[in-house]
Amino acid sequence: MGLNQPPTTGGGRLHSGPFPPNPGGARRYYRSLSPMASPRALAEAGGWAGLFGHRAPLELEIGFGNGEYLARTSEAAPERDFVGLEIAWNSLKRALRRLASPPRDNVRLLHLPAFPALERFFGPRSLSAARCLFPVPWPNEKQAHKRLFSRAFLDLLANRLDDGGSFSVVTDHEGLAHWALGQSKGSGLPLSLAMGHELMDTKYERKWLSGGQDTFYHLTGRKAGHAEIREPGFGDMQPRLSYSIVPSEYHPQGRSLEPTVVFGDFVYDDRKKQGLLATKVVEDQFIQEFYIRISQQPDGGHKLAPAQPSQVFPTLGVATALALAALEESGK
Repeated sequence: MGLNQPPTTGGGRLHSGPFPPNPGGARRYYRSLSPMASPRALAEAGGWAGLFGHRAPLELEIGFGNGEYLARTSEAAPERDFVGLEIAWNSLKRALRRLASPPRDNVRLLHLPAFPALERFFGPRSLSAARCLFPVPWPNEKQAHKRLFSRAFLDLLANRLDDGGSFSVVTDHEGLAHWALGQSKGSGLPLSLAMGHELMDTKYERKWLSGGQDTFYHLTGRKAGHAEIREPGFGDMQPRLSYSIVPSEYHPQGRSLEPTVVFGDFVYDDRKKQGLLATKVVEDQFIQEFYIRISQQPDGGHKLAPAQPSQVFPTLGVATALALAALEESGK
């Protein structure tokens, strides 16, 4: 399952895994990981205000790239808090390096795609503003389902924006701009479209300018209504105790129903009386891969818990995986 490899994402789904290692001799592209926010830390802090240690207007940048615009805006507005979402680890490393000079306490980064991150890690009316600069346009109609600004996404974002909260998108792609404009009609976040020359001095803006393009498409809007959405559930991630496990005969069954649970290899150290079970949980667009640690107790039972709890978000799917691994439920 590649659980020791750098975290990856695909198809717009959230894929949570351990941070990639820094091989011996490899250059470190960042000075500190302190701006990184883990799902577990956010849950334990009770939200962004708890994680930042104060309450302030919260802005979101979706797909911050190398972080230069996020670094500039956060430095210019120390009275506001900022969260950046990005799925490319190389971009995260560059952003971390920028955010270290000068250091600041008003930025947190999440290594997650936008839809599941908004769904799982932001509450209703928690954002004062959101933006996305030069998103991937997915120009092929067969790839249209990968475009971010669907009606469902805009309704979700409208729910997460405070009353009167704003949203802006800048793109070089006319097709994406008109598609998003159409998706916004009737949503809680209607958008307007204008053309102009943006002066944000970002990597992709400079790239398109150097290629001869001097017109960009600007989508802007303010929350017009509070769209009600179905909030995702949370699960019990307390350790399980099972008296049914025989390590030499242990083959737990996953399930194909929602939430989907897939078990991989099970490795057991008979001398230490403990083992690791590779586990994958899929809930809508949220994917988590982790190990379940299974350790024998003095009374002969086995305790089961995520091996790296700080990297696992407590969802119903994780609770289901623990129950299946403890042989409390049958896979279906």
